[in-house]
Amino acid sequence: MPYIELENISFEYPNQTLALDQISLSVEKGEKLAVVGENGSGKSSLFLCLCGIHHAQTGRYILDGEEQKCKRKDRNKLFRKVGYVFQDPEVQLFASTVEKDISFGAINAGMKGEALQACMDEVMEMTQTHDLRKKPPHQLSYGQKKRVAIAGVLACKPDVLLLDEPFAWLDNQQKKNTIRVLDRLHEQNKTIIISTHDINFAYEWADKLVVMKEGRILATGYSQELLQDQDLLDKAGLEMPLILQLSMKLNLDTAPNTMEEFFKA
Repeated sequence: MPYIELENISFEYPNQTLALDQISLSVEKGEKLAVVGENGSGKSSLFLCLCGIHHAQTGRYILDGEEQKCKRKDRNKLFRKVGYVFQDPEVQLFASTVEKDISFGAINAGMKGEALQACMDEVMEMTQTHDLRKKPPHQLSYGQKKRVAIAGVLACKPDVLLLDEPFAWLDNQQKKNTIRVLDRLHEQNKTIIISTHDINFAYEWADKLVVMKEGRILATGYSQELLQDQDLLDKAGLEMPLILQLSMKLNLDTAPNTMEEFFKA
């Protein structure tokens, strides 16, 4: 049974903008999923429905075998299972210090004492935010704010982590640090779903790819198969990953999964 299953989910904003149109999707536990598409394709709206901030008007959302009704009591339970890191960390950071910000969700979930401290130490070590713990969030760099936002979500111990454009406005080193955190979470069998415009990263990292356009899913499958389909790429407004472009130019029999494998080939 899939860990997450969406059946014909549709969501419309109050201004009658149809953001999601009959979305059906299955995600296995521990899977790394990348959602790609142009701006306005519905990626963020999908994430907001998955974490319970938005409630789809039609369709069914099943998480870990349980249908989510998104009533108040259901949402509180859903928030503990599904953590959402917004694209802009300013949306999430509000406390007077980094330490208070990271601990907020965990405390509200009932964590306290030694368990809370152990959790804080773990997520701050993972996100490299220990040295920032006493600083006010508004004094941090953008990359530091991103790490603190991720740490705050991880402190709640979610089974599913949603990251909306996690590399937006990050430099190369900050991107590497974020990928390192994602890899560690994957080792813990967390289900990780990201939206991204970085098609090269999506190709190398994701177990599965979801291609969206105007609130619909155009295709779901393995990145090697989908991202060689030029008709699909044109329809979705995407470019072919560099590895695939080079592999075709060199007439390689099989396209490598990573740039490291490509150089060996």
